[in-house]
Amino acid sequence: MPRRPVIVLLTVLLTGCNLLYKPEVRQGNQPTAETLDALKAGMTRRQVRLLLGTPPISDPFHPDRWDYVYTLGRAGEPAPVPPRLTLFFKNDVLESASGELAPAALAAPAAEPAKPEPAKP
Repeated sequence: MPRRPVIVLLTVLLTGCNLLYKPEVRQGNQPTAETLDALKAGMTRRQVRLLLGTPPISDPFHPDRWDYVYTLGRAGEPAPVPPRLTLFFKNDVLESASGELAPAALAAPAAEPAKPEPAKP
């Protein structure tokens, strides 16, 4: 039996395995409801890091802001838009949070919309 067709056949069969199995790709820290409820204003950076883990996104231009993003997808498929949790610190103490995962107790107050000025006659 010629070797070349066997090698080609094995190569085709083995590369096809990747089409059937697509492993899950997890990126970031997945906060649970219990850890999000445990977040309180006034916690230190160390306490937050022990609770949620090291933030996966570190911005050198905003050192008082930590972003937590968790994605779960399959290889080769487009990833859905992940929910975010952004924590804001002031003097190394947790001040507020924003994003889809932000606890209500820490949610940053929304800015009031500007009131239109009365029209001048």
